[in-house]
Amino acid sequence: MGSKTIVVAMAAICMAGCSSDPLPIDDLSPDQARALIAQRWSHDELNHFTVTFHSDTLIACGLENGLWKQVEIPHDGFTISTYQLTEAGRKALFAINLKDTGRYHEVILQGPYTVDVMGLAGSGPDTRQVAVRWDLDWKQAPAALKACLPRFELTGKQIAQFKLVGRDWRFVSFQTPGDGNATTQASAETK
Repeated sequence: MGSKTIVVAMAAICMAGCSSDPLPIDDLSPDQARALIAQRWSHDELNHFTVTFHSDTLIACGLENGLWKQVEIPHDGFTISTYQLTEAGRKALFAINLKDTGRYHEVILQGPYTVDVMGLAGSGPDTRQVAVRWDLDWKQAPAALKACLPRFELTGKQIAQFKLVGRDWRFVSFQTPGDGNATTQASAETK
């Protein structure tokens, strides 16, 4: 083959496959969203979810199972009685706000969780909102937590915000559905 033939052949190959157009970027998939969320959770990021519920037995159960202890704090001549997480409690929960009335107890969970993607929606070419349902991973939950907190209460729904950075999707934040800051609800059903 002559050098002219090689140059013509290389030009033809380049014309067919050498384009200045960038390769298309894959859209965010449910599996990819789930993996990106799990990755952040594995680094103890964006994994603290607040659960509020009513229970007349929660405080006693947590004391009995070593999740928290009652402490007395002096303040301006008064003594305030409150509850603090024990070392074992800090392994199971991030924080607590317990009420002696039995109503509106708040516990902040820290996982581990399971996550289901319920829907995907785009709010721009580089932004995706993913509706997810998280559940505390009951198989891995500490026994004391299982003894005191009802399993059906340890779940929630969030809108996960994703942003395209370069060619990669990044999990940015969570919003609660119905939050005034949520712009577009993720509603497209996924399989």
